[in-house]
Amino acid sequence: MSYNSIVIVREIWDTRDLVGEVLDSNGNIKESTLTTRFEPEDLNALEMALQIKDAHGGSVTAISLGKSRNVDVLRECLYRDADEVLLLDDPKFDGLDTSATACVISKTIQKRGGFDLILTGIDVVEGENAQISGHVAEQLGIEQITYVDALEEISNGRVVCKRSIEGGYETVETPLPALLVVGVALLKEDKRAPRSAKARSKLKHRRTPISTQGMSDLDVDDSTIVNSTIIDRYEAVQQRRIDSMDVDAEDEAALKAMLDELRA
Repeated sequence: MSYNSIVIVREIWDTRDLVGEVLDSNGNIKESTLTTRFEPEDLNALEMALQIKDAHGGSVTAISLGKSRNVDVLRECLYRDADEVLLLDDPKFDGLDTSATACVISKTIQKRGGFDLILTGIDVVEGENAQISGHVAEQLGIEQITYVDALEEISNGRVVCKRSIEGGYETVETPLPALLVVGVALLKEDKRAPRSAKARSKLKHRRTPISTQGMSDLDVDDSTIVNSTIIDRYEAVQQRRIDSMDVDAEDEAALKAMLDELRA
Protein backbone atom coordinates (compact mmCIF):
# COMPACT_ATOMS: atom_id res chain seq x y z
CA MET A 1 0.00 0.00 0.00
CA SER A 2 1.27 3.47 -0.86
CA TYR A 3 1.32 6.43 1.55
CA ASN A 4 1.06 10.16 0.92
CA SER A 5 3.13 12.38 3.17
CA ILE A 6 3.09 16.12 3.78
CA VAL A 7 6.23 17.70 5.21
CA ILE A 8 6.17 21.11 6.89
CA VAL A 9 9.49 22.82 6.12
CA ARG A 10 10.87 26.11 7.38
CA GLU A 11 13.64 28.58 6.65
CA ILE A 12 15.19 29.80 9.89
CA TRP A 13 17.81 32.30 10.99
CA ASP A 14 21.29 30.80 11.03
CA THR A 15 22.45 31.44 14.59
CA ARG A 16 25.49 29.15 14.58
CA ASP A 17 28.20 31.78 14.12
CA LEU A 18 26.78 35.13 15.11
CA VAL A 19 29.22 38.03 15.02
CA GLY A 20 28.47 41.56 16.22
CA GLU A 21 25.11 43.04 17.19
CA VAL A 22 22.06 41.39 15.64
CA LEU A 23 19.45 43.49 17.47
CA ASP A 24 18.72 47.19 17.05
CA SER A 25 18.06 49.59 19.93
CA ASN A 26 14.36 48.68 19.93
CA GLY A 27 15.02 44.95 20.31
CA ASN A 28 14.21 44.09 16.70
CA ILE A 29 16.26 41.69 14.59
CA LYS A 30 18.58 43.42 12.13
CA GLU A 31 17.77 41.14 9.22
CA SER A 32 20.54 42.59 7.03
CA THR A 33 23.16 41.18 9.42
CA LEU A 34 21.81 37.61 9.38
CA THR A 35 21.56 34.81 6.90
CA THR A 36 19.26 31.81 6.94
CA ARG A 37 19.32 28.05 6.48
CA PHE A 38 16.97 25.12 5.98
CA GLU A 39 15.76 24.01 9.42
CA PRO A 40 17.97 20.89 9.83
CA GLU A 41 15.33 18.90 11.69
CA ASP A 42 12.83 19.57 8.92
CA LEU A 43 15.40 18.05 6.56
CA ASN A 44 15.36 14.97 8.80
CA ALA A 45 11.56 14.89 8.50
CA LEU A 46 11.79 15.24 4.72
CA GLU A 47 14.24 12.34 4.58
CA MET A 48 11.89 10.11 6.57
CA ALA A 49 9.02 10.97 4.22
CA LEU A 50 11.18 10.22 1.18
CA GLN A 51 12.18 6.86 2.68
CA ILE A 52 8.51 5.98 3.16
CA LYS A 53 7.90 6.79 -0.51
CA ASP A 54 10.96 4.75 -1.54
CA ALA A 55 9.74 1.72 0.40
CA HIS A 56 5.98 1.87 -0.16
CA GLY A 57 5.26 4.29 -2.99
CA GLY A 58 2.99 7.29 -2.72
CA SER A 59 3.95 10.95 -2.76
CA VAL A 60 5.78 13.62 -0.74
CA THR A 61 4.47 17.18 -0.65
CA ALA A 62 6.42 19.96 1.09
CA ILE A 63 4.63 23.02 2.49
CA SER A 64 6.27 26.23 3.68
CA LEU A 65 4.87 29.54 4.88
CA GLY A 66 6.34 32.85 3.74
CA LYS A 67 8.65 33.98 0.94
CA SER A 68 12.24 32.78 1.10
CA ARG A 69 14.91 35.14 2.40
CA ASN A 70 18.16 33.43 1.36
CA VAL A 71 17.36 29.73 1.03
CA ASP A 72 14.56 28.43 -1.19
CA VAL A 73 13.63 25.49 1.01
CA LEU A 74 10.85 24.31 -1.30
CA ARG A 75 13.15 24.13 -4.30
CA GLU A 76 15.63 22.26 -2.11
CA CYS A 77 12.85 19.75 -1.43
CA LEU A 78 12.33 19.30 -5.18
CA TYR A 79 16.07 18.76 -5.58
CA ARG A 80 15.75 15.86 -3.12
CA ASP A 81 12.84 14.36 -5.11
CA ALA A 82 9.76 15.69 -3.34
CA ASP A 83 6.82 15.29 -5.74
CA GLU A 84 5.12 18.61 -5.06
CA VAL A 85 5.74 21.81 -3.14
CA LEU A 86 3.40 24.54 -1.97
CA LEU A 87 4.21 28.04 -0.76
CA LEU A 88 1.73 29.76 1.55
CA ASP A 89 2.25 33.45 0.97
CA ASP A 90 0.00 36.41 1.62
CA PRO A 91 0.53 39.82 3.28
CA LYS A 92 -1.99 38.64 5.89
CA PHE A 93 0.42 35.84 6.85
CA ASP A 94 3.19 38.26 7.85
CA GLY A 95 4.10 38.23 11.54
CA LEU A 96 1.90 35.29 12.50
CA ASP A 97 2.57 33.67 15.87
CA THR A 98 2.85 29.91 16.35
CA SER A 99 -0.87 29.31 16.79
CA ALA A 100 -1.90 31.39 13.78
CA THR A 101 0.84 29.84 11.63
CA ALA A 102 -0.42 26.37 12.55
CA CYS A 103 -3.97 27.47 11.70
CA VAL A 104 -2.94 28.51 8.17
CA ILE A 105 -1.05 25.24 7.65
CA SER A 106 -3.81 23.02 9.04
CA LYS A 107 -6.52 24.79 6.99
CA THR A 108 -4.40 24.26 3.88
CA ILE A 109 -3.87 20.57 4.62
CA GLN A 110 -7.52 20.09 5.53
CA LYS A 111 -8.63 21.55 2.21
CA ARG A 112 -6.15 19.40 0.26
CA GLY A 113 -6.97 16.16 2.05
CA GLY A 114 -5.67 12.82 0.86
CA PHE A 115 -2.74 12.50 3.28
CA ASP A 116 -1.63 9.64 5.49
CA LEU A 117 1.21 11.32 7.36
CA ILE A 118 2.34 14.83 8.23
CA LEU A 119 5.99 15.18 9.24
CA THR A 120 7.98 18.07 10.62
CA GLY A 121 11.08 18.81 12.67
CA ILE A 122 10.95 19.25 16.39
CA ASP A 123 11.97 22.88 16.84
CA VAL A 124 12.49 26.24 15.24
CA VAL A 125 15.06 28.82 16.29
CA GLU A 126 12.79 31.87 16.18
CA GLY A 127 10.25 30.54 18.67
CA GLU A 128 12.01 27.74 20.55
CA ASN A 129 8.61 26.40 21.56
CA ALA A 130 8.14 23.32 19.31
CA GLN A 131 4.37 23.90 19.34
CA ILE A 132 3.48 24.19 15.64
CA SER A 133 3.09 20.43 15.28
CA GLY A 134 0.85 20.16 18.34
CA HIS A 135 -1.45 22.92 17.11
CA VAL A 136 -1.66 21.38 13.62
CA ALA A 137 -2.46 17.92 14.99
CA GLU A 138 -5.14 19.30 17.31
CA GLN A 139 -6.77 21.41 14.61
CA LEU A 140 -6.85 18.45 12.22
CA GLY A 141 -8.09 16.05 14.91
CA ILE A 142 -5.24 13.56 14.47
CA GLU A 143 -2.71 12.02 16.84
CA GLN A 144 0.94 13.01 16.92
CA ILE A 145 4.11 11.17 17.92
CA THR A 146 6.93 13.43 19.06
CA TYR A 147 10.71 12.92 19.19
CA VAL A 148 10.51 10.20 16.54
CA ASP A 149 13.83 8.37 16.31
CA ALA A 150 12.78 5.71 13.79
CA LEU A 151 9.72 4.56 11.91
CA GLU A 152 9.42 0.87 12.80
CA GLU A 153 6.36 -0.13 10.77
CA ILE A 154 3.57 1.33 8.70
CA SER A 155 0.73 -0.97 7.63
CA ASN A 156 -2.92 -1.84 8.19
CA GLY A 157 -3.90 1.76 8.85
CA ARG A 158 -1.38 2.32 11.65
CA VAL A 159 2.17 3.54 12.19
CA VAL A 160 4.64 2.28 14.78
CA CYS A 161 7.53 4.51 15.81
CA LYS A 162 10.46 4.41 18.21
CA ARG A 163 10.64 7.71 20.05
CA SER A 164 13.30 9.16 22.33
CA ILE A 165 12.49 9.60 25.99
CA GLU A 166 14.69 10.55 28.92
CA GLY A 167 17.15 7.75 29.45
CA GLY A 168 16.11 5.61 26.50
CA TYR A 169 13.38 4.89 23.96
CA GLU A 170 9.78 3.75 23.80
CA THR A 171 7.82 2.20 20.97
CA VAL A 172 4.38 3.66 20.30
CA GLU A 173 1.61 3.01 17.81
CA THR A 174 -1.15 5.26 16.49
CA PRO A 175 -3.72 5.04 13.69
CA LEU A 176 -3.37 6.87 10.40
CA PRO A 177 -3.55 9.66 9.51
CA ALA A 178 -1.00 10.88 12.03
CA LEU A 179 1.59 13.59 12.56
CA LEU A 180 5.22 12.67 13.26
CA VAL A 181 7.62 15.13 14.88
CA VAL A 182 11.07 13.93 13.85
CA GLY A 183 13.94 14.27 16.31
CA VAL A 184 17.53 15.31 15.78
CA ALA A 185 19.91 13.25 13.61
CA LEU A 186 23.40 14.01 14.89
CA LEU A 187 25.37 11.35 13.00
CA LYS A 188 25.80 10.74 9.29
CA GLU A 189 24.99 7.08 9.91
CA ASP A 190 21.56 8.01 11.31
CA LYS A 191 18.79 6.88 8.96
CA ARG A 192 17.20 10.32 9.30
CA ALA A 193 20.33 12.10 8.03
CA PRO A 194 19.20 13.94 4.86
CA ARG A 195 20.21 12.81 1.42
CA SER A 196 22.04 15.23 -0.82
CA ALA A 197 20.29 17.24 -3.50
CA LYS A 198 20.54 15.46 -6.85
CA ALA A 199 22.25 17.11 -9.82
CA ARG A 200 19.63 15.63 -12.14
CA SER A 201 16.82 17.07 -10.05
CA LYS A 202 18.55 20.45 -9.87
CA LEU A 203 18.61 20.63 -13.65
CA LYS A 204 15.00 19.49 -13.83
CA HIS A 205 13.59 21.83 -11.20
CA ARG A 206 15.87 24.87 -11.45
CA ARG A 207 13.05 26.88 -12.99
CA THR A 208 10.04 24.84 -11.91
CA PRO A 209 7.26 27.26 -10.86
CA ILE A 210 6.44 27.09 -7.15
CA SER A 211 2.70 26.80 -6.52
CA THR A 212 1.47 29.54 -4.20
CA GLN A 213 -1.69 29.95 -2.15
CA GLY A 214 -2.92 32.89 -0.12
CA MET A 215 -5.71 33.70 2.31
CA SER A 216 -8.40 33.65 -0.37
CA ASP A 217 -7.51 30.04 -1.23
CA LEU A 218 -8.29 28.85 2.30
CA ASP A 219 -11.98 29.77 2.13
CA VAL A 220 -11.94 30.97 5.74
CA ASP A 221 -12.83 34.23 7.42
CA ASP A 222 -9.89 36.47 8.29
CA SER A 223 -11.01 36.51 11.91
CA THR A 224 -10.16 32.81 12.29
CA ILE A 225 -6.44 33.47 11.80
CA VAL A 226 -5.31 35.93 14.45
CA ASN A 227 -2.28 36.23 16.70
CA SER A 228 -2.79 35.31 20.33
CA THR A 229 0.70 36.50 21.27
CA ILE A 230 2.83 39.37 19.99
CA ILE A 231 6.61 39.58 20.29
CA ASP A 232 7.36 42.92 21.89
CA ARG A 233 11.15 42.78 21.57
CA TYR A 234 14.14 40.48 21.66
CA GLU A 235 16.94 40.79 24.20
CA ALA A 236 20.39 39.34 23.77
CA VAL A 237 22.02 37.40 26.60
CA GLN A 238 25.11 39.27 27.66
CA GLN A 239 28.24 37.25 27.07
CA ARG A 240 30.19 36.56 30.23
CA ARG A 241 33.91 37.18 29.89
CA ILE A 242 36.22 34.95 31.88
CA ASP A 243 39.88 35.87 31.83
CA SER A 244 42.44 33.10 31.80
CA MET A 245 44.34 32.42 35.00
CA ASP A 246 47.63 30.74 35.83
CA VAL A 247 47.24 28.78 39.06
CA ASP A 248 49.79 26.63 40.77
CA ALA A 249 48.30 23.14 40.95
CA GLU A 250 50.01 22.67 44.31
CA ASP A 251 48.61 25.88 45.83
CA GLU A 252 45.38 24.82 47.54
CA ALA A 253 44.40 28.35 48.51
CA ALA A 254 44.87 29.62 44.94
CA LEU A 255 42.81 26.73 43.57
CA LYS A 256 40.01 27.46 46.06
CA ALA A 257 40.05 31.14 45.11
CA MET A 258 39.77 30.25 41.43
CA LEU A 259 36.79 27.96 42.06
CA ASP A 260 35.08 30.64 44.16
CA GLU A 261 35.51 33.13 41.33
CA LEU A 262 34.09 30.73 38.74
CA ARG A 263 31.04 30.07 40.94
CA ALA A 264 30.39 33.78 41.48
